[in-house]
Amino acid sequence: MANVILALGGVFGALLAIYFVLTSLGGFLFGKSYELKAYADATRIAAVIPARNEAAVIGELVKSLKAQEYPAELLDIYVVPNNCTDDTEQAAIKAGAKILRCEAPVHRKGDVLRQAFAQLSATGAYDAYCIFDADNLVHPKFMRSVNNACQAGYAAAQGFRDSKNPFDSWLAGGTTIFYWFMSRIFNESRARLGLSCHLNGTGFMVTDKLVRKLGWDTYTLTEDLEYTAQCALSDCRIGWMPDAKVYDEQPIRFRDSAVQRRRWTAGSLQCTRRYVGRLFKKHTPWSLDIGCLFLGNLMNYVGILTAVASIIQYKDLIVNHLPLALALGIAYVVVLWLVCSGAAAFMLRREGMLVRESLPTVLLFPLFVVSWLPINIFACLTPPPKWRMVRHTRGVSMADMDRRGTGEVRS
Repeated sequence: MANVILALGGVFGALLAIYFVLTSLGGFLFGKSYELKAYADATRIAAVIPARNEAAVIGELVKSLKAQEYPAELLDIYVVPNNCTDDTEQAAIKAGAKILRCEAPVHRKGDVLRQAFAQLSATGAYDAYCIFDADNLVHPKFMRSVNNACQAGYAAAQGFRDSKNPFDSWLAGGTTIFYWFMSRIFNESRARLGLSCHLNGTGFMVTDKLVRKLGWDTYTLTEDLEYTAQCALSDCRIGWMPDAKVYDEQPIRFRDSAVQRRRWTAGSLQCTRRYVGRLFKKHTPWSLDIGCLFLGNLMNYVGILTAVASIIQYKDLIVNHLPLALALGIAYVVVLWLVCSGAAAFMLRREGMLVRESLPTVLLFPLFVVSWLPINIFACLTPPPKWRMVRHTRGVSMADMDRRGTGEVRS
C-alpha cells in the first residue's frame, strides 16, 4: 500500500509542479510582452466597497479614490455598510462616498456584492464596477487602467495587489510577498501566455455586461476564486492590469493571519468540490488552467500522505542509519530555507523594498510558507468557518506609500 501511495503521490505532485513551473515562469521565458493600450477616458465606473466596522480606515480609501487621475464625472464611489456597530457609514459620507444599503441578510462578502450589483445595474448608469476592501488604498492611475482594460474588450480584470504595511511584522511581510508572487509570477505570466488571470479578492474590475450575464451568485468563502471559475465556464478570459495598484493592510498577528488563511483554504476546497469537474469538462485553456489551480489545493495532503508512506516504507533503513538520515534531513531543511529566503529577497528587491527593515521578513519567510501546512490541514479536517473580522487600523494615506521603501511608515 505504501508503494502505491508513493507512486501515485509522486506522479500527481510531479505533474502539477511541472505545470505550475511552466505556466508561472514560462510566460517570462517564452510569452509575449504585455501591456494595456491607452484609450480615451470613456468608461463609467462605480467603485464598490463592502465595509463592516471599518471606520478607522474607510476615509483614506475614499480619499484615494477621489484623487484618481480620471474624470470625476465618470467615477462614483459607493460604500456598502453591513452588520456595522461603529460609525463606518458616517466616516464614509464625511470622506465623500455614497451609501448603498443591504436589504437582505449578509453572511459573507458575496452577499454584499450580489445586492450592490443588483441595485447599481438596475440604474443602467455604469459600464464597469471596481471592487475594493475597506482597508485598501488605491493608486491614482487605477481607474485609467480599468478604462483601458474595458476599452480593450476585457469583461473582467485584476489589478496589482500590494501592501500598506510590509514592515509591520514578519507575517505582514510574508503575506505581502505572497501577493507579489501572485501578481508578478502568477497573473503576469498567464497574461503573457494568453491565459486567464485570477481574481484576487480586491482591486479587480467586472463589467456591467458580465454582471448582467452571470449575476453574482457566489456562495463559498472565497468569492473571488468562485467568480474566476464562473468566468472560465462562461468563456470569459480575465485580463491583467499591472499599473492598477491597490494597497492592502496585512495582519501582523499570527492568530489573525491563521484565521484569514484558514478561510482562504476552506473556500478554495469548497470551489474545488463545486467546480473542478466542470472546469476540466469545459476543455478551454483557461478552464483547464483554473482546474489545475484548484487541484493544487490537494498537494499539501498528497505531500503528507507521501511523506508518511515514505517513512513507513523506509523505516528500517532510517533506523539503521539514523545519524545519516538526520544529517540529510537537516541539509534538506537548510537548502529549502535558503531557497525560500532567497525568493523573498528577490521579490523585495524587485519591488524596491529590500531594506534593513525587511530583514526579518527575509529570514522568516520560510516559516511563513511552512505555517500554511497546519492551517491547511486544520481547514481540511474541520467544517468551513464562519466569517470573522480581522481588525484594520492602518489609516495611512497614499503619500505614505511612497515612503515604504525607506522604512519610515510605521503604526
